[in-house]
Amino acid sequence: MVEILRASEMGFCMGVRRAVQIMQGEASLDVPVFSVGEIVHNPHVVRSLESSGVRQLPGPDEIDGDVGRATAEAVQQGRVAITAHGVGERVVRQLTDAGLDIIDTTCPIVTRAQRYGQKFVRDGWHVIVFGDRGHKEVRGIMGWTFDANGTSHATIFERADYDYLKEQVDSFPGGFPSKIGVMVQTTHRMEDFGRFVSNLMLLQRDRNFEFHIVNTLCHATTGQQEAAAALARQVDVMVVVGGKKSANTRNLREACEEQGTRAYHIEGPDELQAEWFEGVRRIGLTAGASTPDYSIDQVEQRIRELAPE
Repeated sequence: MVEILRASEMGFCMGVRRAVQIMQGEASLDVPVFSVGEIVHNPHVVRSLESSGVRQLPGPDEIDGDVGRATAEAVQQGRVAITAHGVGERVVRQLTDAGLDIIDTTCPIVTRAQRYGQKFVRDGWHVIVFGDRGHKEVRGIMGWTFDANGTSHATIFERADYDYLKEQVDSFPGGFPSKIGVMVQTTHRMEDFGRFVSNLMLLQRDRNFEFHIVNTLCHATTGQQEAAAALARQVDVMVVVGGKKSANTRNLREACEEQGTRAYHIEGPDELQAEWFEGVRRIGLTAGASTPDYSIDQVEQRIRELAPE
């Protein structure tokens, strides 16, 4: 008999649940709400909200230019929702100046990271963000690191390995700053952030410098990663449920694979394949922070139909 085990921590995190609940309360077919990109990185949630009257506009990860102005021109009047990933200060100001009614669903943990970036710059520190350059959250954080003259005082570092960091430090325009505020994308892994900080400090060991390191990781996401890794050590195969755009879901799959366990990242039950479960006795199931409970249940039910008795 095949056994299906669920991770002890998985699915909707506090920030996502809060954003979805806000939008469910605001959505109306008579008076639509326009969201600046996907409210959360999960297609099932997005489609559900769209059916209730939420209209999705391009977000910061889809527009290279002025997101605030493009959104204001597209909406002109009415209600605009800032997604759980947040946006930059200039975008908020442009939407406000356009007279739009803003519904802010930014995750409080992301807001905390934005405020740290803003404070670092005000206090004369250069901000280093360890994160994915194209991710909405990271682009939003960067939007809070401008001084009063409109100059950015932040840089994104995307990798933690020593050689990459050495190249970035050695080629830094005007020389690498001596006062650095270090932050991390909230959905990254603690192990990667620890290696990033360690290698960055190692590179600076012969210089006088000041590092102010802030752990801006989401504790719920970190807990999900640890639970997924622990479960992966107990099973033959892992199924990870979540949006393909979801960074935290991709990290869950990596955490499982690092335990030497096969892992498959899917968005829904239709992607499951019977051959994945041939010859296995124990199947592990986990899900990203933007994955609703009903999606997890549907996947488990389909696994039971496909897995051999």
